[in-house]
Amino acid sequence: MLFVLQGPSGSGKTTQAAHLAREKKFEKIITATTRPPRAGEIHGRDYYFLDEKTYDARLKKGELLAPTAIHGARYGIPKADLLSIIGSHTRHAVVVLDDRGAEELRAAGAYVIGLRLDEATRHARLVKRREEDRFDKEHFDLQCDATLDASGSEEAVFSELVGIVEKAIRERKK
Repeated sequence: MLFVLQGPSGSGKTTQAAHLAREKKFEKIITATTRPPRAGEIHGRDYYFLDEKTYDARLKKGELLAPTAIHGARYGIPKADLLSIIGSHTRHAVVVLDDRGAEELRAAGAYVIGLRLDEATRHARLVKRREEDRFDKEHFDLQCDATLDASGSEEAVFSELVGIVEKAIRERKK
């Protein structure tokens, strides 16, 4: 089962996806991006960091799904990675996407979980990450399968996320 985490910058979607990826039977689908790596990020583990020319070539060949641009960088999911999960009944994966990519994958059967938080908490998190350039309010119109408040502690949000995921897996098995 494919889970998509979607939400504004600072909502903790990448952190929560990493936590789920460490859970038994969970994988993180690695997204390709043209943005430069942040401190500590590793190519092939956190993202596939591509230059613009390579990104364009892979997109033209149909190798990237759910292409989008956010804050001047482009993102896409390697099709081969995604298809290997979608075709499996024993593997579960998580991917982080914006609303356009999440909508595309939801239409293909993915379960979309929206992480929402108040602007004051979001602002504080972006300051802490030194990403003041992302202060513009982000709007999301996507219909999610589930939504959770991401304003709490990392542990509290993860606990609620696990509950949502476990319920979705149980219901899918019925």
